[in-house]
Amino acid sequence: MSENSRRYIHALYTLDAVARRVPAGGWDNPSCCEGWTAREVAGHAVWVVRTTGAATGNMAPPEAQSEAEVAGDDPAATVAAAVADTIAALDQQGALQHVAATPFGEMTVDAFLGTIWVDPLTHAWDIADATGLEHGIDEATAQAAHATLAPIAELLRGPGRFDDEIEVEGDAIDRFIGFTGRRSVAS
Repeated sequence: MSENSRRYIHALYTLDAVARRVPAGGWDNPSCCEGWTAREVAGHAVWVVRTTGAATGNMAPPEAQSEAEVAGDDPAATVAAAVADTIAALDQQGALQHVAATPFGEMTVDAFLGTIWVDPLTHAWDIADATGLEHGIDEATAQAAHATLAPIAELLRGPGRFDDEIEVEGDAIDRFIGFTGRRSVAS
């Protein structure tokens, strides 16, 4: 197991832990992601998680569907299944060394995990924020996420990606979330 895969699996478990705690009616709450509910954020996160697992060559890529369709009637179960399937795909011999086409160019799965690990972490925050839950992101993880993203900030900004950075004072978690251009739905 590499450092990149450790971070990615930690982020997957953070997403899963948040999803499992969403109250029954919480999935239809609006999120900080414009036009998306917590359910749609979960669907997007699941699609990215499954796409990442498929990069290993050990599982099929997800079908093209709307975010709400991907999440389904039980988003927590959908997230849990995607996390389990992707971890199983990553656990196969040679998975991390497999070369795949990614949004960042052709690279090994391990190198891809070095950046994409921040995606499930960010969406765990989105879902927690939308549903009034604790996100479970610790300071060290937030610092590492910010350090991962800062060098590629320009690649990450634009429609369907991160908004412009919001300068905030606060702890590492606040700065990481501000970097992604997010504002809490509670603010």
